[in-house]
Amino acid sequence: MSIRARTPAPRRTLTQLAAAAATALACTACSLLPPSRPSPPLHPAASPHPAAAAPGPAALLPVSLPSLAAAATLAARFTAAYGTRRPGQSPQAWLAALRPLATRQLAASLAATAATAGLWNHHPATTAHATTGRARYLTAGSVTFTVTLHQATTTARPRTLTTAYALTLTLTRRPRGGWAVYDIEPAAAGNT
Repeated sequence: MSIRARTPAPRRTLTQLAAAAATALACTACSLLPPSRPSPPLHPAASPHPAAAAPGPAALLPVSLPSLAAAATLAARFTAAYGTRRPGQSPQAWLAALRPLATRQLAASLAATAATAGLWNHHPATTAHATTGRARYLTAGSVTFTVTLHQATTTARPRTLTTAYALTLTLTRRPRGGWAVYDIEPAAAGNT
C-alpha cells in the first residue's frame, strides 16, 4: 500500500480573486453590449473608395505601342534594303528602295555615298534580312533601335555576314506622317 502525501491546495490571495472577478464581469459586460459596426474590409477592391489603379507600363511610354511596333518594323525593312545588292543593280535602284523609308537628310547622304563608284563596284551581290533588337533611346519624337543585319553573298564562294547597326527614327511631317529613318551607324559606334 502506498501512501501519498497530500499537498495543500495553493491559496489564492485576495488580489488574485479580485482580478479574476473583474475579468469575469468585463466579459459578461461585453456580451451584453449591442453589436458594433463591422470593421472595414481588408481588400481595397471591396472598399467604397477604391484607390486609383497604377498605370501599366505602356501608359508610361512617350509613344503608343502600335507606333513603336511600326517604327521597329520600319527599322528592319530599311536595314534589309540597305544590306541588299542585286546583281547588276545600279546605285539609283538601291536608293529608290531606301528613299521612301528615310528622311531627306539621310537620303541625300546615302546618294552621296552611292555615287562613289569605287565603293559600289567592289561590293558583292547580297541578299539580306534584318531583325530589330531593343530600343536604346526613346522620346516622343524619336527612337533608336539596335538592328541585326544578316547578309548572304550570292557569289561563287557564298558567305554570311552579320552586322549590328543602330538606327535612329524620327516622326516626320510628311503628307502621310509616320516614322522615317534619320541615321544608321554601326551599333558600337553611336546613336546613344
